[in-house]
Amino acid sequence: MGRRTRIAVVQMESKLGREPANLRRAERLVRQAAAEGAHLVCLPEAFLTSGNILEVANVAVTIPGDATDRLCRLAAEEGVHIVAGLLERGDDGAYYSTSVLVDSSGALRGTYRRVHRHELESRYLAGGTAYPTFDLDIGRIGLMQGYDVNFPEVSREYLRRGVDVLVCSALVPDMFTYVVDMRLPVRAVDGECVLAFASGIGNNLYAGFGYMGRSQILADPLFLESERFDFEDGDERMLVLAEGEGTGVVEIDLDRMRRYREKATLRHDLKPGTYWQPDPDAATTAPGPATVSSQT
Repeated sequence: MGRRTRIAVVQMESKLGREPANLRRAERLVRQAAAEGAHLVCLPEAFLTSGNILEVANVAVTIPGDATDRLCRLAAEEGVHIVAGLLERGDDGAYYSTSVLVDSSGALRGTYRRVHRHELESRYLAGGTAYPTFDLDIGRIGLMQGYDVNFPEVSREYLRRGVDVLVCSALVPDMFTYVVDMRLPVRAVDGECVLAFASGIGNNLYAGFGYMGRSQILADPLFLESERFDFEDGDERMLVLAEGEGTGVVEIDLDRMRRYREKATLRHDLKPGTYWQPDPDAATTAPGPATVSSQT
């Protein structure tokens, strides 16, 4: 029997202008996940404020600060690692959508500032430039956020860094549910890892849309087949949460996954020297007008 890691995703509604209530709701759900035996608990993106980027200057928090102090105390009390998304006011005066990782001793281990932003967000949020990894007793953890799902380069970068679990804290408008649902299994394959997608729900009354929910935990389908994992309704996801708030927990034998990955990895066949080469026609072909594709 290898090392058993129990991963939990939290699905919750964060209401605009209700930060204390949002924090209490998150704490209750983290405690619920811990009671279910979770070692790693994953909260959505911007869980404290919801996606209030138009007022980010008024709602963003410093890291470290009061919000992360509460998460640190909670992690130590429950003996769990926590990943959570926050709108951050940086020391540089810029604002970021940031994921924090707190370990089970109550220490703030580090942050990930979302690299990719769609056009509207880029007016209000700066972007990060790094893909940090964190070695915990449960394995090597990488962090990303919802809009990053559109970019295979993120998962591939974490493949290069050998992560076991990639946590995606998300707050995705529901009009992109179909696209995200298609891309998530592919990103798990790209990263050759477990992907924990912790997704917010509820409605953004200012913007006039809801958030997709469908928090889920995924892995390479071939690994799941080798583990004889019992898929629900033939869908090769280990867990998908229904509508509404709640938690879901999945147990993974990371040692078995690592052995499988060494046997079946594509890492050794990658050809990084051939990727992102200069376009030989760039000097003679004028680029066409930019188009906006589906964004999350």
